[in-house]
Amino acid sequence: MTTLPPRLTIDVAYLLIFGAFAALVLNAMFGPLAALTFMACSGLLVISNVPASIDSVGRWWFVLLLPAYCLLTALWSQYPANSLRYGAQLAFTFVVAIVVTGRLSTTALMRLMFLVYGIGVIASILFGRTGTGGAWLGVFGSKNAFAAHIAVFALIAIAVAVDGKSHWLLRLAGMAGAVASAPLLVLAQSAGASLMVAPCAAIVVFSILSARLTGVQKLFMFAMLVILAAALVVVVITTGDALLAGILEGSGKDATLTGRTDLWATGLSYIAERPLQGLGYRAFWVLGFAPAEELWAMFDVPSGAGFNFHNTYISNAVEIGLIGLALQVAIMYGGAILMAIYTFSRPNAPNALLLSLQTLMILRSFIEVEVFFEFSIRSILGVATLIYAAAGLIALRRQAAAMPRRPRPEGILSHVAAPARPRPLPNPHL
Repeated sequence: MTTLPPRLTIDVAYLLIFGAFAALVLNAMFGPLAALTFMACSGLLVISNVPASIDSVGRWWFVLLLPAYCLLTALWSQYPANSLRYGAQLAFTFVVAIVVTGRLSTTALMRLMFLVYGIGVIASILFGRTGTGGAWLGVFGSKNAFAAHIAVFALIAIAVAVDGKSHWLLRLAGMAGAVASAPLLVLAQSAGASLMVAPCAAIVVFSILSARLTGVQKLFMFAMLVILAAALVVVVITTGDALLAGILEGSGKDATLTGRTDLWATGLSYIAERPLQGLGYRAFWVLGFAPAEELWAMFDVPSGAGFNFHNTYISNAVEIGLIGLALQVAIMYGGAILMAIYTFSRPNAPNALLLSLQTLMILRSFIEVEVFFEFSIRSILGVATLIYAAAGLIALRRQAAAMPRRPRPEGILSHVAAPARPRPLPNPHL
């Protein structure tokens, strides 16, 4: 009897996705090669299994409505070449996000992200530097970029640490990463990132704990969370400005969010001029455009440098109007709602992680612009979350429909033998 030697199996799709994600997450280290590496790895991923790629895009084609609309804005854009170029790149990014969901499970995605983001953290610790004001920049271009990286890594590390299906060494590494994230957030001097990580981390923990609850207990916990969220919304609406100002002043920050309120007022004025269609995708922050040049000069930012309105809704509505913004909101909030339902039905670490990351995206959307633009890891994850949740819920529905129906229980009296009817006695008068 011959024994076959063990085989080494290489998952080509996993390696290509790792290369694409690493290029985006660590773009500050790759420099100009980041976009080229992403396109090369992503292109190879798409053509490595053409039937699977076509099937995925065919199933989730509606996600491409957003980049299609961004391309459409070239018809009225003041810089149509920009709208066409960046709109095509956004469409490619969305196609990659769709293909990734068909080639990688949520568990594999969680572990891959832990590896990619972990490399950025280790590199920042070993080769990082400080910026103006003593804030730690790591290997990134700004403290905000570093803080955003650490915030995402913290949630990934927590999810890996509590994942009962992972190897104990991997869970131990997750615990170490979660512990290391706290001082790194402090070094980044980002009050916003520190405040937003806590509720997102709670989502991961509570989602895992809910697996031990009964259906009624889950429903009760879900109702309490809804009530708590509603109460929080009321507090933010009524006293949000004063509360945020106090937090910022206590952390040594500008109570006006570093001039963001001035930016928001300017953005709202342009939205009022063209509310539905906007100025055109990626047609505002352009060299030579007078309003953009004025804002760059006002905030002492070099012309052409990365800058935005520091609010996803205002920034994107300026360029693609309320129609395009509605498509973006559908992806962001639709993904969060569907993933919350799916996590509630199938609580596990990967689902909890995607829900927490989508929640973090929504929380940050009010003070930053993370989505939706080309070659963005956060944009890819936002789209992937929507697709993973929708696919999971569809699978659950099919599974429930395929299960044989149990016969309806009969009444209690049906199990009791009916008393025999007495035979009629003969009539003696006959």
